[in-house]
Amino acid sequence: MDVLYSNVSVNSSFDLDLRNESRKKKFFPSTMNEVTKWMAVGILVGILVFNSIILILLLRKKQNSRMAFFVQNLAIADFCVGLIYLLPEVIIYRFHIEWTKYTCYVLYGVKMFPIYVSTFAIITLTLDRLYVILRPISSSARGAKYRVSLIMTTWILAMLLSIPYMVSVRFNNGKCGHDFDKKVMLMFDISLILILPVLVIGACYTCIIVTICRRERNELLNESTKRSSNSRLKNDGQTKSTRKPLIAQAKIRTIKLLLIIVTAYIVCWTPVCVGTSLMMWKLIKFGATFQLLYVLAPLNSLVNPLVFLLLHRKIFKRKEFGTYRFNPSGTLKTSIFTNGPRKQSSSSC
Repeated sequence: MDVLYSNVSVNSSFDLDLRNESRKKKFFPSTMNEVTKWMAVGILVGILVFNSIILILLLRKKQNSRMAFFVQNLAIADFCVGLIYLLPEVIIYRFHIEWTKYTCYVLYGVKMFPIYVSTFAIITLTLDRLYVILRPISSSARGAKYRVSLIMTTWILAMLLSIPYMVSVRFNNGKCGHDFDKKVMLMFDISLILILPVLVIGACYTCIIVTICRRERNELLNESTKRSSNSRLKNDGQTKSTRKPLIAQAKIRTIKLLLIIVTAYIVCWTPVCVGTSLMMWKLIKFGATFQLLYVLAPLNSLVNPLVFLLLHRKIFKRKEFGTYRFNPSGTLKTSIFTNGPRKQSSSSC
């Protein structure tokens, strides 16, 4: 959160005399500054590299999967977090390079934009999973126009919410800041970054769990009714075992992966939001713990691509003859299936 860190590292509104400056040096030994600096560099490199890998793999796949589309949007948003939000932070605050007038007005004004986009991308992905569970037939009929319009709405909304930061940028003697009530903007950021996502995502997952439990219960009741009416059939047990579940296991697995992403987001941003609120009202001081929490806040933009690369590799695999095979070289792998045997196998099943 830019308004948080600027209060301390740029404006120094909490420490106004030499005695407090000496306390800050006690709180921030050089070793801690070095550790946080290289941690920020590592997180920045990881965000740029792993999100680039996600985008390259998805673009090479060339398949119009709705899940791949929303994951690609999330990867673009996380890449922007590293490029627009974290890169200036590392260059200016970690390596102590002063702002220029043009970089201040261009980069500092839009610094919170990628954070809003990344947050809204996670919310959009959660809403889409809810829509798939609640209306599976209607969701499958929706085309690319629906997905593009949904994503464009989130990007436009994030841009509109960033306008207060853009119009209030001030540059003075090599320092860049904002001219607004910082407590008001702090609560505004916390509402958008933490409170709103938790409420919306919590409501979505509540609806998803209730829907899955209700459908599973109805399925069990239907199976029980069918079993009682066909109790004389000897192969009744086989009919139950070969019945396809109402909610595919792939959808359940995707929801679990999304839950990991949401949990990582909340874990990364909650401590710095709470700590900054306490520090803004002078309940705690700006110490090493807060500095570490601030560095780790964008870590969720690194966790997101790692979750999909490690736990959902199927989304990056090329589909061949009804089976998925990972093909990083871009050439078709040889398969024991050809068009002829594929038809025979499908007819035999």
